[in-house]
Formats: sequence, structure tokens, C-alpha cells
Amino acid sequence: MKSKVIEVNTIEEFDALTEKEKMIVYVTHFRLELYNKLEECGAKAIQIKLLKENLIPVPSISTINRILKRQYLTHGKTGYYEGDYLSELGERQ
Repeated sequence: MKSKVIEVNTIEEFDALTEKEKMIVYVTHFRLELYNKLEECGAKAIQIKLLKENLIPVPSISTINRILKRQYLTHGKTGYYEGDYLSELGERQ
């Protein structure tokens, strides 16, 4: 699951996820929410948001950073764009 991007479109899909996968969805959601509001959207800001929402256990900052990287949400990105990751195309073919 290390490089798998988790995408959820329905409540049924969300309910079928493990607790760890649900936390990835929460981190992704809050990252995009903060980003779209032009607010701080780094790992610490996401951790604070998770605490405010009472989503326990809250992952460490380093874990949140790993989630963001695996979800392609680093360096101002808002998701996975195939053309940005040409090195991975060769691996899949």
C-alpha cells in the first residue's frame, strides 16, 4: 500500500476502508481544504486540524508528511498528475 493513492467518492467506499486508510483520507481532505482556503497546509497545520476535529489517534508530523508524499500532495500539488511523474510511467509498463 506504500505507493497506492487512496481515492474515495462515496460514503460506502469510505466505510469499506481500514482505520489507517480512513486517516489517510482525513489528512488528504484537510490538506486540500486548507490549501483551497489559502491557509497554512503543512503537516503541523493538518495535525492541529485533526486534533480540533477530535480524530484520534492523531498521526505524528512525520507520518502526515509521508501520507502527503504518497498522496502526491507536496510542493503545492493538489493531486497526482501523470505527466508530472514520468519516471513512474516506465515502472508500470
